[in-house]
Amino acid sequence: MKFKWKINATAFCFLIFLQNVNAQDCKTSADLDATPGKYLTAAQYPWPAARAEYFNNMKTAADKAMAKKTLEQIEKTEQQSHAGFNLTGGNWENTFSTAGYQYLSNTKLGQYAFDAALYEFFCANGKAKRNSEYSTVLRIYVNQLQLTTLDRFLSGPFGSSLGSYDFGLQYADWKNHKPVDVNAKLINLFTYITCNNSSLLEAINSGNGYFQDVAEKDIKPNNRSNYIYRYWFVKKNDLPVLIPVSRKEYLQSLLEYYEREKIYFPKLVAELTADRSNDIKYYSNWQADVDNKISIVNKTLKENTEEWLAKQAIVNPAADNQQRYSAKLPEQTNYNRFWKFYDNENKSQPLYKYNPEYFKADAASPAKPQFITIAFRYVTMPSSLRMFNNFTKQFDFEAVKKLL
Repeated sequence: MKFKWKINATAFCFLIFLQNVNAQDCKTSADLDATPGKYLTAAQYPWPAARAEYFNNMKTAADKAMAKKTLEQIEKTEQQSHAGFNLTGGNWENTFSTAGYQYLSNTKLGQYAFDAALYEFFCANGKAKRNSEYSTVLRIYVNQLQLTTLDRFLSGPFGSSLGSYDFGLQYADWKNHKPVDVNAKLINLFTYITCNNSSLLEAINSGNGYFQDVAEKDIKPNNRSNYIYRYWFVKKNDLPVLIPVSRKEYLQSLLEYYEREKIYFPKLVAELTADRSNDIKYYSNWQADVDNKISIVNKTLKENTEEWLAKQAIVNPAADNQQRYSAKLPEQTNYNRFWKFYDNENKSQPLYKYNPEYFKADAASPAKPQFITIAFRYVTMPSSLRMFNNFTKQFDFEAVKKLL
């Protein structure tokens, strides 16, 4: 069987250029570092099919148009930071992407991002070629506090016993939930965030300065293997983005979660019984476990003053899990059991939520920018440091703020 491969002629020529870098001769690292590079916009990405998918995760024409307009403005601002800068040692290549939607507090926002990565050159048979991987990358996230790159400091701490998302019990409106709608609003417990770094929280809530995940004193020179992230957070007003969750709010969110367990466990037990699964033994005492969890929370709410309940909830999932283990309670039916509130104990973390006063629905489009996270990942190699230092000196943060 013969296969016929079809490729856009322009893209093919472009790929040959990317791989061969104009056939520059090289022998040493210094040769590579001095090899002129190219700036490539998102519109110049060589694969038309990939470019066509940039905005696929925005569901309406208005949202696609808003995301496209915003990302093109971000790209233009980033391009202007190159003025007078001599790019060598690799290509600086841009792409756009859309992540879909997420509720920040009660507001559903479209999320999308601008990426620019440095594809460094390497020497092969005396010729400079473009590496297909990168260490240095700038990512600008719109309407997104990117938790995956900040998970050492910010995280959603609570696990779930509620099984497959097809049941929809993790979502606020579970009765009308459609399995394909992963962007629906979650119940409150799963929207909370822990933060263990006051400097990061201050940078997010103030929009001033930056946060770096590695202290300057700990940075090793000429090191390619250790990534360093620097973050800037761009806000539309002086209101904080994250605000404390009170003890009362947290306890009430636990009750909401336990009510979902009372819906889920009978369905699960019926399935396990029909399948004659040995796993049913883990759920034989589910009703008593859930009732006990509910009674503890209700007792805590009843026996404490409103002043005490208004204080910020500080949680410690690791300590809670250890208490559950020591009490020999089955994990499957004792998720998110409340034991106590914490203070300065090891691994204790204060609980936050997105500020409903900051995030407001916009009539124009849920994709309209309300908050922007800028993340620059670099290593301490010459080509990476040149890009990073030029960005920090020349990038117009105020121009990005005007997008909000």
